[in-house]
Amino acid sequence: MKEIVMYDSPEAASIQTLTGWVDRHGRFWGDDEHMARWCGSTHQKCERNPEHPIRENRGYCEACRDERQQALYMAMERQPWDGDTILHLHNTDVYFQDLESIRDHCLERHVLPEELQLVVCNPVYPEEIDGCDHFCDDLPEDGELPSELQEAFDRLNEVIRKSPPLSWFPGEIAAILPDGILTAEERHNIEIARPEAAGVDDKS
Repeated sequence: MKEIVMYDSPEAASIQTLTGWVDRHGRFWGDDEHMARWCGSTHQKCERNPEHPIRENRGYCEACRDERQQALYMAMERQPWDGDTILHLHNTDVYFQDLESIRDHCLERHVLPEELQLVVCNPVYPEEIDGCDHFCDDLPEDGELPSELQEAFDRLNEVIRKSPPLSWFPGEIAAILPDGILTAEERHNIEIARPEAAGVDDKS
């Protein structure tokens, strides 16, 4: 026989006293102190290094990231730059195409060329297109393209093979720059500008 419990019976419900963690928004988390604190807070200390600046709960520790990136760069192989390959300023979104752009960056940012953490980039070339793969859903099993269409793909692939890089991405080799990017006067001006710029920052 199916059990019957009446709505107004003492068995249906009773008043209980509960103890548990509640976040600052009033949400009850029971024994889960971590989730109560996480949902009730906005910032927290770095788990790896409490001396780092605090971070947002939904963010990441920028100091840890910078340390990892610095270690990655220091472990890279070093090679002299060929003067043509695109360079990437490590841990930034800055790229350089030639010595002139590097020189301009140094003069604008008051940094010396040897202080730049530059990484040699790798080229990204367009890939050849297999016509049968492209139309695989339309061709019958073991089917081939019409000769005219296949010839068109062959001509296209010939152009693709001669194409320059479409883009560049940072590789794993640090670039050694040649000497003489800046004149002695330009280097001197950078050294002078550094304390002046620091003084402006301190006053602001």
